[in-house]
Formats: sequence, C-alpha cells, structure tokens
Amino acid sequence: MDRSLTERLRGLVSELAKFAVVGGICLVIDFGLSLFCRFHIGLGPNTSKGIGTIVATALSYVGNRLWSFAHRVEEESGHREDLFLYGVINAVGLVITLVPVSIAHYLLDQTSGLAFTISGIIGTGLATLFRFYGYRKWVFADDPDLAERSALV
Repeated sequence: MDRSLTERLRGLVSELAKFAVVGGICLVIDFGLSLFCRFHIGLGPNTSKGIGTIVATALSYVGNRLWSFAHRVEEESGHREDLFLYGVINAVGLVITLVPVSIAHYLLDQTSGLAFTISGIIGTGLATLFRFYGYRKWVFADDPDLAERSALV
C-alpha cells in the first residue's frame, strides 16, 4: 500500500528529530573529547578530532539503531551488515570532518582553540548531512513490509 505524503513527511520529521537528539548528545561527547585530547593531552588536531569522532560514532550507532531508526530494523537480521555499512559511512564522514580541520590547521596555520572548534563544527555539519542520508538510504533502509508489521503491533 502506498503511503501518503503526509505520513512520509511525519516519519521523516520524527526520524530527523530523533537523529538530532542522538547527534546532539554525541556532538557534545565528540567536541569535549576532541578538545581534551588536543589541548590537555597535546595530541595533534586530526588525531584529537579522530578520537572524538570515533567514540561519538560508536555511541551514535547504539542510539540510532535502538531509537532513531528502530522501526526500520528487523531484529532477526542481526547487526553484521548494518554495522559494516555504518562503519563505512562513518569512515567517509570522518574524512569529511577532518578536511576543514586540516585546512584550518595546516593550510591556514590557524592553531587556536577557536579555529579548531569552528573548523570542527563545519566538518561535523557537512558530515552529519552525509550520515543522515547514508543511514536512511543504506544502513537502516526502509522496509515497507517491516513498517506494516510494526503498525499492526
């Protein structure tokens, strides 16, 4: 059965709101850990941002799978395929995130905490757009049969 435009928009807004909540929590973790690694431990900008992003990504997988896109996940299918795709999408997202950080630090010689934070926000924003699309398209792909079964419960 074909879903109406209103139902599809309602579903998209719900997913987007949940994705934003999970992402907001993970953003705080990412930036807090990145800044700590960079300015308290003294790691390089890419290493610091990489560590923050990887930890936040692991936590976001749990939040997105169990809440944001839970209605798209068939429990019997296991985690192996969606975890692999999630990893691939987030590896690309990490590269997207690191490009502005690298440009600011290495090309523009902007090494302050403010420059690190702003370049991280730009990179994270771009990567977030890519991730949301990728999660909906490939990781937690919409299964109409699953949606119908969930509606019946």
